[in-house]
Amino acid sequence: MTIEAQLFDGKSSKEHLVTIEFTADRRVKIESHAIDVPLEAVEITNRLGNTPRLLKFPNGIRCKSSQNDAIDTILKRLNVKESPIHKLERSWKIALASIVFIATIVLFMLTIGADYTASFLAKKLPENTLDKASKNTLKMLDREYLHKSNLSATKKKKIRLLFQRLVGNDKRYHLYFRSSPQMGPNAFALPNGDVVLIDSLVYLDKDPNLYGVLGVLAHEKGHVVYKHGLKGLIKGTIVASVVGYISGDLSYITSILPTMILTSKYSREFESQADSYAKSELHKLGISTKPLAILFINLEKFIHKKEKGKSSLEYFPWLSGHPVTSKRVDFFMQD
Repeated sequence: MTIEAQLFDGKSSKEHLVTIEFTADRRVKIESHAIDVPLEAVEITNRLGNTPRLLKFPNGIRCKSSQNDAIDTILKRLNVKESPIHKLERSWKIALASIVFIATIVLFMLTIGADYTASFLAKKLPENTLDKASKNTLKMLDREYLHKSNLSATKKKKIRLLFQRLVGNDKRYHLYFRSSPQMGPNAFALPNGDVVLIDSLVYLDKDPNLYGVLGVLAHEKGHVVYKHGLKGLIKGTIVASVVGYISGDLSYITSILPTMILTSKYSREFESQADSYAKSELHKLGISTKPLAILFINLEKFIHKKEKGKSSLEYFPWLSGHPVTSKRVDFFMQD
């Protein structure tokens, strides 16, 4: 029983074409190089598809052969047992199970595992952890998407007084007025407590006391209180790290917070928590929640008006982060 192979003697890079003989008494011979050793002394690598196999001899000589089928036949005739690892490698069922297992682990890391880790870390991190990141995010938004507010000084003062009633003496909250044709009527809170209010949202509030705007601010405060933004940032970092590790590109992790603010949606659970918080806070202040419901109705009309041309979310994708639904309107109508 013989196979053809390329021999490397370890002394030079030159290869030698040789014939390797396997005898019935389990000897391995290469006559041209005076090699005659027991089969047990030769290490034969496992088969991996059609990749050439290596035969390693005790004197440092290496042989490479592409005759995998012939080698398998010889080893079988000589009763050389296949290694357990090689059996696993050859099993398509085990390979498929491994793929499913790895995919399940990755999916778990990107969903339930990321959610759990984000919730755990959000509770442990100090309040000022993301202050610098939030400030840098606001600077980026100011540079790219936000503009100076056009609200009158009187209206700003009125809203600031309402905001002060809402946050009390808690120094972590700061209110910023901005205009933004790109973002449309909106408001959002950064993880550190900075709340940004867009002019066009204020224009939609027809309540003389601006209690609709106050309700929106209370809703955004709820996101900060429940650390929704922080949890989203941590989860986004985890997801970006996993995807970046798989793809080999981790460069975009630094842009997670701005991207999250601009493109992501809060989950229904987060939105419901923030809505309940807003309703509770307004009640504590002795203020009706109906103006907030009416503001949502006005916002919905605005969206439908924009949808006559292109989708409103195509013009203002950030509106998708705070979906207007009849259930939310009904929730706030029930004062």
